Amino acid sequence: MRHLCLLALILISSVAKSETIHFKEEELARESVLPVFDQPEAVKRKHVPFTERVEVGVFAGATLNDPFFNTYPIGGELLYHLNEFHAFGLVGAYHVTQQAQYVAQIQQLNGGSSIPFNASPVLQYFAFGEYEFTPYYGKISLTKQGVMNMTFSGTLGGGWVAQNSAAGSDTGFGFSAGLNQRMFFTRNFGLKADLKAFFYQQNDIVQVTPSRKLFTNLMVTLGVVYLFPSL
Repeated sequence: MRHLCLLALILISSVAKSETIHFKEEELARESVLPVFDQPEAVKRKHVPFTERVEVGVFAGATLNDPFFNTYPIGGELLYHLNEFHAFGLVGAYHVTQQAQYVAQIQQLNGGSSIPFNASPVLQYFAFGEYEFTPYYGKISLTKQGVMNMTFSGTLGGGWVAQNSAAGSDTGFGFSAGLNQRMFFTRNFGLKADLKAFFYQQNDIVQVTPSRKLFTNLMVTLGVVYLFPSL
């Protein structure tokens, strides 16, 4: 019986044929990989382009560290954007000043009446050439009903600083460094906030012998800007 079964298996295997099964190409499994971005971009399309556009703006603000006067600059700026990162232009402001409340308190102190506050120079105006570098452009939604476009920039400037005092007017060279942020409502119109540090020579009336020293004055401003279409 065992021999009969073995013989039957040999006969069956001799007549068996191998068959090749064909599948359609679209039914075959394929290798899938995540896409690779050689140069990722956070923002694919800028709603507010800057290249070859002229920007004008007006602003108002206040200085932060003048010990004897409250100073309120009112001014304007004109910039030309070479491309999305670099811009050159002019910025200037006239300063409205009033004596700070601390002057009366200092004068009441021992020796305070001898300080010649009337001779203390105050900022009258400045006119600077300015370079601006804009490394960041992004989008933000504050109300979830719309998207605003914004930028962060750094500035360097230099030019003329005019001061006024009881002894007369004085004009000299100064320079500035600052940061600003723009938020655009449309492709052309937006708000701009600035923080700048100004460096210039000024008479120090607190010294026994008044002398010129390098002063640093911080200024914050808020204004509106308008971008004209590309030239």
